[in-house]
Amino acid sequence: MLPEHRAHSEVMAQNANAMVDGIVWQTIALSLGCAAIIVGTLTAGALNAIPLWAVSLIIYLSVYLSYTALHEAVHQNITGMRKDLAWINLGVGTLSSFFLVHSYEMHKTIHLTHHRNTNDPEHDPDHWVNGSNFLMTCLRSGTLFNGYFFYCYRHWDEPQMRRAYWIGLRDTFLSLGAIVLIAVFVDWKLAVFGFLVPATFAMMTLGILFDYLVHVPYKARARFENTRVIVFPRWLDTIVTWAYVQQNYHGVHHAFPRIPFTKYRHFFRMTEDDVVEAGMPVARPLG
Repeated sequence: MLPEHRAHSEVMAQNANAMVDGIVWQTIALSLGCAAIIVGTLTAGALNAIPLWAVSLIIYLSVYLSYTALHEAVHQNITGMRKDLAWINLGVGTLSSFFLVHSYEMHKTIHLTHHRNTNDPEHDPDHWVNGSNFLMTCLRSGTLFNGYFFYCYRHWDEPQMRRAYWIGLRDTFLSLGAIVLIAVFVDWKLAVFGFLVPATFAMMTLGILFDYLVHVPYKARARFENTRVIVFPRWLDTIVTWAYVQQNYHGVHHAFPRIPFTKYRHFFRMTEDDVVEAGMPVARPLG
């Protein structure tokens, strides 16, 4: 656990622990739903039942949403304290990562490394998105999963990074193989513009929203200070929170990673005074 510059209250910790309970069916539904939509949309596109632009838009949104299921699986948050159901996290993570052209096992290693080394330019894999300007940040966000391979290579002396590299390579090529099969036997435009391009833009969106905006300026490293929450006024916050899949409250996740994403905002509202006193930065773009 990262150090704390200001101690948090015992009540806040108790509230966080109370939220880690039971199976989060919403995450399972999200993963299965996105997978079904992606397969159904590609099938409809292959049959010319819907135009290519519609396929691209639906795939973009579905891949974007799929990441949340992968992220929750990495933290074992789908099954709460039920260690006997760990296979559900593995199944959801593997399914979601396949459509992200990524790897569950690789992401588990990389993402937990990010939590241990948040905002450390040498040891935080997600620091990859921190470009010299916003254009470079966008470009680097669009290649975030590729950046994980470079991170593993730079830390080749660590056995877990070598393992993550080879497993990541295997799983990524499995996904790419499926895309190649669509291109060869169905329609190359469907494979490229119906899936590969929108999936890349989904990755870019994830990098900007989930990695860059919540961590910039990448200076603080203490547990409650290294990640912000972004709060909008009244009804607008509900819209943003839904679109952001609650990651505008990403600071809550870094403080207490076992809280399910469905409860980030609720936890923040319930303990706002405590988390702010502990040092969590709060951005209020519209006051």
